[in-house]
Amino acid sequence: MLLSATERSYLYESLHSKHIIRPDGRNIKQFRPIQSHTGFLELSNGSSKITLSDGSECIVSIKAKVVDKAQEQDLVSVDLEIAGCREDSPYTLSLTSTLQSLYAKHIPRESLNLTSKFAYKLYIDILVIATYSHPLTMMSLATYLALQSTFLPKLTSSVDDREIEEQPTFHDYEFVKLQVTVPVIFTVAVIGENCIIDPSAEEMEVSDNGLIVSWFDGKPISPMGTVRLSETNIKSLNPALIVKSVDLVSSIANSVISALDSNE
Repeated sequence: MLLSATERSYLYESLHSKHIIRPDGRNIKQFRPIQSHTGFLELSNGSSKITLSDGSECIVSIKAKVVDKAQEQDLVSVDLEIAGCREDSPYTLSLTSTLQSLYAKHIPRESLNLTSKFAYKLYIDILVIATYSHPLTMMSLATYLALQSTFLPKLTSSVDDREIEEQPTFHDYEFVKLQVTVPVIFTVAVIGENCIIDPSAEEMEVSDNGLIVSWFDGKPISPMGTVRLSETNIKSLNPALIVKSVDLVSSIANSVISALDSNE
């Protein structure tokens, strides 16, 4: 989004002042309105769709495949496609790597085990149809909801198949809910000494810096660090603002996750 010099100056001063005035009237802890739907892709084991008030939209599909544990080191695979971006661009690859490492670490292998030899492998396909701000939080929320709505076929054969050469068999119509909880990633914009959650495109354009803060099991975790929100207004980051950003996320993270859980 291109702002005129006058608009940039006015917005920067509004966000930089002691009494912050955001262009859409939100307070510093408030997200933009979000619409979500889950379980709507019939050929997927789990799915979700998130739409933000600015028109940003993301769909996540979860599919499970039975694999031989001896032949598969990773039981989670993330594929990301962003409309208007090449799949091999540094931007897309960086986001994919962030999510891949996050979910591979926090989705326990035990939760995907079937038998002594076999396990489910999860394929997390993320499609960003449109984005007008940094998409990482939107993708994180959508993936959280998709995993919460994931159901896997119920195993009917023995779990001890060390002496058996056949693959496991499953119930024809009974499914078991996948029991996993994954981190949520929050985006924070820094303007002067102020920090705001879920920055819009206009707020990103005048931000001095940005941070991503991951939250899991009631505390911040890695990845946590700076992220480029503006192409023209990057400034150095006072370490005290990192602490302030984490405190901001800490004040709202549990309520956001509770809202996601109530979506089931």
